[in-house]
Amino acid sequence: MNSEAPIGYAAREIVLERILMQAMRFPDLDITPFDPRSSVGAADIDPRDAALARAIEYAVVRRYLTLLACVRPHLQKAWPLLEKPVQAALLGGAAQILFLDRVPAAAAVDASVEWTKRRLRAGAGGLVNAVLRKVAASVVERLAIGDPQIADHTRRDIVPLADGSALRLSCEAFNIDASVCLSEKTSHSRELILHWVGAFGFKEATRLAMHDLLDAPLLVTPYDASDARFDLRATPHNDAGFGVWTGSHGELTETMALMPNLRVQDPTACATVAAIGPMLTKKPRVIVDLCAGRGTKTRQLAEMFPNAEIYATDPDDARFEALARLRLQHPQIKPLSPQSLFRDCAGRADLLLLDVPCSNSGVLARRPEARYRFSKGRTASVIELQQKICDPAVGLLAAGGAMIYATCSIERGENEAQTKRLASRFSLSLVVERNIVPTGVPGEAPAMYRDGGYHALLVKT
Repeated sequence: MNSEAPIGYAAREIVLERILMQAMRFPDLDITPFDPRSSVGAADIDPRDAALARAIEYAVVRRYLTLLACVRPHLQKAWPLLEKPVQAALLGGAAQILFLDRVPAAAAVDASVEWTKRRLRAGAGGLVNAVLRKVAASVVERLAIGDPQIADHTRRDIVPLADGSALRLSCEAFNIDASVCLSEKTSHSRELILHWVGAFGFKEATRLAMHDLLDAPLLVTPYDASDARFDLRATPHNDAGFGVWTGSHGELTETMALMPNLRVQDPTACATVAAIGPMLTKKPRVIVDLCAGRGTKTRQLAEMFPNAEIYATDPDDARFEALARLRLQHPQIKPLSPQSLFRDCAGRADLLLLDVPCSNSGVLARRPEARYRFSKGRTASVIELQQKICDPAVGLLAAGGAMIYATCSIERGENEAQTKRLASRFSLSLVVERNIVPTGVPGEAPAMYRDGGYHALLVKT
């Protein structure tokens, strides 16, 4: 990468190629973390350029439908008729103009135009130039947090921002239909918003959608404000024992090395094990964590039940390697392949944890790409996958064994309906279940933030 190029030039060149790829995939966005240094010829990219590239891509992924709506009034043809490089340039340029405060609009426009000229042709650059300049001119003012105009979520000229402020536009960019307007303003698929309106009502659907605009904080546990090892790098969360991490990722790595029991975990995810563990009538000797991921709940189980043997697995190779490393800290954790686990643990599990795949509808602030994938057909596929995981897993339970069923979803079909089906089909007793809705909206303190999710305890009687 040319070391003499101005800061931001390399970033925009790289990120527009990434956005082009995302535009070609939408709504099935690539969820692989974006590393600008992995681009051809960019291994020595300036760190400031890399940070800017990530910020632009992050804004596009989080506000894809909002950007499309804000660009649409200034187009002479329908969005689907635009060539993909033009779409990418408009998305990347508009994201900088609307959502990146420190980026001069002129720099965002010029870079998008020049990239389009090289990527496509000169005439296409002229179109991008005209549209992005109109987008920049359409921003009338930034409304402060608490401005009453922001609270009217049916207004078609207000763009809500993650910090609780908003942009007021000179045009009514959003759809006249209230539900579609909410879909565009908060960048959720129309089908998801309509589903939430039907399931929870418009007011709650609005709150859920606004929650997803938040930059989800990094939460750590166990947290004690008096512990000097946190050294002002975390602040108390509303849930006791949790802290909002305010330091850098490097500082978090250092702190976790000093505190081996420290976990990055949301209170809702933590409650899956922490709230249900005390309800067990006897301490488990054999525990199976069937969908263990990278092992956050596996660690939690090991700390709660230090005398138990814990068998854990995950079909993903990278996650399984992370599980294998847990043995260094917790020797009672035994990673096994799925095939070996079903063979060696059949009928032995006193406690079975099934933290199954889901639509992620309770954690869309952390998983923004999932907002666009939601559909009835995909939900049916997720439910079918959950059944394929859960039904054979029941055979792992010992007589009197307990099963924890958990998701990071707020959908009844993935949650209550599944536990009811499991209880009926396999003669399990439902002891307790809890559906936790996400909390926190733009303008509120990070200490208010909580993911959504569901967990239930069933016992084999």
